[in-house]
Amino acid sequence: MNKSLKAILVSALIYPGLGHFVFKKYVVGFAFIASFSIPLLLLVQGILAKTNQMVEQIQHGDLALDVTAISNSLMTSSDMQTFDTYTYIMLAVWIISVLDVYRVARKTKG
Repeated sequence: MNKSLKAILVSALIYPGLGHFVFKKYVVGFAFIASFSIPLLLLVQGILAKTNQMVEQIQHGDLALDVTAISNSLMTSSDMQTFDTYTYIMLAVWIISVLDVYRVARKTKG
């Protein structure tokens, strides 16, 4: 497997920004990793906070232990909008990372 394909696959399939390390573009790689990791951490933190809130409501009897009741109270529209924003940011960073490592791979070949 050549270096270019390896870098593209690493960025596309493992983690955005890692493919840049193949070409020793460490600063750009770290920038993509940070740009992806921050919204990922915020997304996971929000999901865990919402889960803990629902567990407390179930323990106190404020929320019935029923699939319908839990799914109805699962997410408000503002929660979903925030989580969607984080997801779109992560997707954009991932795509841009793959495209950029492809650009770097073509530049080093020529």
